[in-house]
Amino acid sequence: MPFFRPFRLERFFAAHEFSAQHLLCTSDCETMSVRELLALEPESEERLLALRLGYTETRGDPGLRADIARLYTGLSPDEVFVHAGAEEAILNLCLAVLAPGDHVVVNFPCYQSLAEIPRALGCAVSPWRFREENGRWRLDLDELDRLLRARTRLVVLNLPHNPTGALMPRADFERVVDACRRAGALLLVDEVYRHLERDPERRLPSACDIYENGVSLNVLSKSAGLAGLRIGWLASRRADILDEVAIVKDYNSICASGPSEVLAGIAVRNFAAIAEKNRARCAANLGLLAAFFARHPGFAAWSDPEGGSIAFPRLGPDAARAFPSSEGKGGDAERLALRLLADAGVLLLPGAYYDFDPAYFRIGYGRASMPEALKALEAWVERQGL
Repeated sequence: MPFFRPFRLERFFAAHEFSAQHLLCTSDCETMSVRELLALEPESEERLLALRLGYTETRGDPGLRADIARLYTGLSPDEVFVHAGAEEAILNLCLAVLAPGDHVVVNFPCYQSLAEIPRALGCAVSPWRFREENGRWRLDLDELDRLLRARTRLVVLNLPHNPTGALMPRADFERVVDACRRAGALLLVDEVYRHLERDPERRLPSACDIYENGVSLNVLSKSAGLAGLRIGWLASRRADILDEVAIVKDYNSICASGPSEVLAGIAVRNFAAIAEKNRARCAANLGLLAAFFARHPGFAAWSDPEGGSIAFPRLGPDAARAFPSSEGKGGDAERLALRLLADAGVLLLPGAYYDFDPAYFRIGYGRASMPEALKALEAWVERQGL
């Protein structure tokens, strides 16, 4: 379909994700079986088995929306809109609020749909760039002020950030809200990695809790590790926006899956415990990654992620020499990744799939299989003398 440019990251995963022996680039956390999820609330099993498989409500099951609303401060169920995953929510929101000629500011690098959908709709899109400085990835707040225009309709943030793991300080986040308020812009915050902060004290408030024109995006795929449920949502106090989203949704999924909504309710009611278990796993795996990078500085180096389940290292000098970029500027992580996949069955995600410096690559650390995948990577690195 020429309307959208090909989603490069998703095409890469379609080619390799389900055949690679070791996935070391996944963005989601460890999942669980239906049996394990039902065990959290045994009484829910009968409700699931008795469910009639008809249509569900466009905005989501009222009970599920009430459960989700309790994840926020003073939010009502009518201020939550359930979608078939975060991707549908992004699409429907953009179709609902954006028009040709609007201006959108999007943090960069980003998950491609956050910038590509506005572009395809005829909007002017300005990247607000994360920069790696002194061991941290940062956004320049003064740059945001320079990017905002009279026709800025939407500012898009993803925190904790995919792929760098960056997490904005609370004071900076409040400055972003103030800037959006002055500009009269909506603020969409992709919060799918919220609750995976290395330091829970640094957890930011949700956009819909701190800004009257804020829209929070979340999903059960990442922090909860339940990607197969395909349940995400938008949360906002802007009832008019959610009404427009409802009109759009009638033209795609219409409603979510009933069985998924029942299972999602269990997950949401137990979300804090599920996410904390995954946060602890991420912390343990981060320790293994840090030790690996310390042992192999010639292979790669990173700025420690501050949250989420992914990081964005850069090839070190030895790897850059072994896998040089065709542009002659540093290494080519895609060349390395394809060789690594062929030799050892380990899959990394090249930074080029974020339209970023090809010397970077994404590594994931939210799954239980990550230590085994890291061992396979290290064995290959040592065989290559990197």
